[in-house]
Formats: sequence, structure tokens, C-alpha cells
Amino acid sequence: MAEEIKETEITETKPEIPAGRHAEQAEKTYSEADYNALKTQLDEANKTIQGFKDMDIESIQKSADEWKQKAEALELAQKERDYSDKLDKFVSEQGMKNDIYAAHLKGLLKTAELKFDKDGSLIGGADIVQKLKTSCPDAFADNKPKPEFAASTPGNTVKTPDDDAIRRIMGLK
Repeated sequence: MAEEIKETEITETKPEIPAGRHAEQAEKTYSEADYNALKTQLDEANKTIQGFKDMDIESIQKSADEWKQKAEALELAQKERDYSDKLDKFVSEQGMKNDIYAAHLKGLLKTAELKFDKDGSLIGGADIVQKLKTSCPDAFADNKPKPEFAASTPGNTVKTPDDDAIRRIMGLK
């Protein structure tokens, strides 16, 4: 019951605003701390708004465009480097005799502007390599296995006292 009495007392003490009046006409009182907090917020908002007004939108847009161009240039350079690395790998797999022939083959592949497929193999690269093999067979290392020679012949490797005497007589030791 005490709660009901408090609610009725509170409702009775509130002044009623006539229907034709606006809520703005009702006076509210704020403490000094509330006033200072609201004033600080208002000052910060005004500073932020002024900062936006002072911004040079054209220079920001120009700077953004410059960074975009730099990023595009870097992406293009990265793609070219990746393509060059893939070409180097392809050329190294061909077994060229020396770097001059390898550079020549890489130049031929670059001028043909061949592309790599999803598996990483060069489309049309084998044709260019075959043409180079027919026109310049010296460019490629020989893939034939080299013959092996016997390192030593079997025989008696045990030294006898006679061997030393023979060597002395012959002047070998």
C-alpha cells in the first residue's frame, strides 16, 4: 500500500501541461555537472564538424587515386614477376646447355606471349621447344647416358719383398 500512496503522490505533484502547449515550454532543471557534460559533448561535436568542414576533399580524392594507381602498378608487377618465375622454371626443366641458350628460349616464349593453364604447364611451350631443338640442337644438353669405364682391373695387390727389390733396381723407389 505504501507503494500505491507514493505513486499517487508523485502523479499529483506533476504539473499538467495544457493540451495546446508544447513540451518545450515545460522547464527542466539540470545540475551543473549535467550542464558541463552536455556542454563538453556539444563542443566536441562542433570541433568534429569544423574538422570535416576544413577538410580538402579534392586533395583526399587525389591522394586516394594516387594510392589506387600505385596498388594497380604493384599488382601488375607481381603478375609479371610470377609469370617470369614460371617461365624460368619451364626453361630450367628443358635441359639447356648454358644460360645464353636458356635466355634465348625464355625470350622466344615471352614474345609468343604464351599462357599457363591451371596445372601450371605452359600452353604451346612444347612446340617452341621442339622448333628450337630442330633449328639449334646444340642448345640442349645430351640426355644419353655416358658410358662407364672400369676404375681398376683385378689383380694381385699384395706387396712382396721381391717387389721392393725390383723397384730399387729400376730406380723407382
